[in-house]
Amino acid sequence: MPAWHDNEVSSAPQRIVMVLPNDGPGGMQAQVRTISEGLAAAGHHVVVLIGGGQFAGERDGVTYRIAPPLHSRRPWVFLRELRRIVATESATVAHGHGLRTGPLVAFAGRQTKRFVTCHGIDPAAIPIRLLRLLRRLPVVVVSCGEGPASQMLEYGLASRVLNNAVAPSTHSGTRQAFDERFGTSGQFVAMWPARFSTQKGHKALLEFAEALRGENVQILCCGDGPLRTDLEREIAAKLLGDIVVVRDFEPDASQWFEATDFFVLPSLWEGQPLVMLEAMRAGVPIVSWTPVGVELLHPSARVGSPQEGATLVRSWIRDRTSANSQIARHYVVADQHELPIVIHEYESLYSLS
Repeated sequence: MPAWHDNEVSSAPQRIVMVLPNDGPGGMQAQVRTISEGLAAAGHHVVVLIGGGQFAGERDGVTYRIAPPLHSRRPWVFLRELRRIVATESATVAHGHGLRTGPLVAFAGRQTKRFVTCHGIDPAAIPIRLLRLLRRLPVVVVSCGEGPASQMLEYGLASRVLNNAVAPSTHSGTRQAFDERFGTSGQFVAMWPARFSTQKGHKALLEFAEALRGENVQILCCGDGPLRTDLEREIAAKLLGDIVVVRDFEPDASQWFEATDFFVLPSLWEGQPLVMLEAMRAGVPIVSWTPVGVELLHPSARVGSPQEGATLVRSWIRDRTSANSQIARHYVVADQHELPIVIHEYESLYSLS
């Protein structure tokens, strides 16, 4: 639990404007919706302003507003709408998500507490100029986990860690229902719901799959995105179609995790991935070679390469109890990320800043 957390802190109702640069089904957008609904349920007035959003109106206690798309060449167009919403709503808090919203939130209104959350940084593309700028602006920088916090600190930008929350769980699918829906039967199965983009590491996932040839393993990749066709072509070329199966985006993928045998996270980098927290809560063993953003994982879950990951999975196939210590620790971690706990952390941040 963060050092600044205080169980006695006042949670007086706040008027909060959450700011998203763009719309979509991604982890950052999903997290903002979950947190916004939790804050609204706790008695706060919450407005979510989304650049290029598709929905305006009330939903689950939260008001959604659409801003013009956030373009780097014309940021003042987005800023103008942000300032208008902050003034109209008499906001006490303006909270941007994604570092590029930081400079805009900094000028959202002098009487408003201003925050920006880093949801992850590509190690190969550190935004050094932006980090230096944020050090000078009147905005409190927050990171969604220890990984992004460490990355920013390397460039002199300190931040507060504010963990991601696991949304309240829906019903969990049984293995029989899973097999009927996805066409599996007897395999040692994993599900990887992620956008088909470079960051999500599907190429490394194929290396992992190649190292598992000869095992009765299947990995369901559910998602959409620009690299789907390329991935399908490479799966066919490598004759991996019996191991890696590509399927359409599955909106409720996490409800199936308990029916799977393991979880694999192949991303090139992450912030604090919700899908990982959901897999922890589901009690399945996890393997990942992602270098940043997976600090919450049990040490045995973090390996150095896809090949080492395959070796670990082979050990689980031979003896499923070998992952029990990992699963026990992950249950504890997931409990600390339940929505009521994280909502209290947000309330503490907004009250103490």
